[in-house]
Amino acid sequence: MVQIAHKNKLTINAKTGIIGLLGYPVEHSSSPLFQNRAIETMGINAVYLAFSVKPENFEEAFKGLSALGAIGANFTLPHKQSAYKLCDECSPEARVIEAVNTVKFKNGKAYGYNTDAYGIKAAINEHGKKFTKAKVVILGAGGVARAIVTQAILDGASEVYIVNRTVSKAEKLLESILNNCRNLDEKERLHPIPPCHAVGYDQIANALNEANILINATSIGLKKTDAMLFDPKLIESSTFAYDTIYNPPQTRFLIAAKQRGCRKTSNGLSMLLYQGAKAFELWFDRKAPVELMRQQLMHPRAFS
Repeated sequence: MVQIAHKNKLTINAKTGIIGLLGYPVEHSSSPLFQNRAIETMGINAVYLAFSVKPENFEEAFKGLSALGAIGANFTLPHKQSAYKLCDECSPEARVIEAVNTVKFKNGKAYGYNTDAYGIKAAINEHGKKFTKAKVVILGAGGVARAIVTQAILDGASEVYIVNRTVSKAEKLLESILNNCRNLDEKERLHPIPPCHAVGYDQIANALNEANILINATSIGLKKTDAMLFDPKLIESSTFAYDTIYNPPQTRFLIAAKQRGCRKTSNGLSMLLYQGAKAFELWFDRKAPVELMRQQLMHPRAFS
């Protein structure tokens, strides 16, 4: 069931636009809360609804939204790769990642984007950091890591390391990204492809040496009992540490980074915020109320 802030202000009529969030499961998502808050505050006649869709029903659900004249959609696990395959056109970063988390339906076509990539870029920019000319280390080789590695390469990082327990998985991910980056035209790829490495945790010391940005894109840290995968003493105090996990807000990874003297750290709430804000702007062709959306995410009960 979708919760909408200030329900008395929301009027549903025949002209109300629909945006769907498709996932399986999807009940845990915070997106309906902050997207509906933004939509309502901006005076837009639309509603953002979450739908739990099994993988075997996804294509039918995707085409159904298009047939209904929906404005667009978001996709979460396990549907991002399937959505990519169903789009008529995709943005450069989506073609590199081979996954779509945002679609805009227009003139009978589905235009796909991956705003996760933009989300991590905007999140680190908020802390005065950028991928350009930075040595970037990403822990993990899943879907989130794929988006982060892509954005780091497209933004002109000086060097990129993917560190994963299963090195072959990291190697496969990196090979796919690099091949897709090479297929972009010059207007889409503004920077040369930097040296990129896929390594195991036995080589993390070399990866972390003089690293500018360290990002945890693993699920390690969701539980308080999760153990670190490497010796946190290897983290340098000058490194900006970012954890894509936002609940709990202080993971063992971030605590370890702070104990090492890292002056700037952040959890993943800002990445969630900015990927959602970018999607909002794609759907409605107007600037998203970012600070309002942030407050909704940080204090959901205050607006319910």
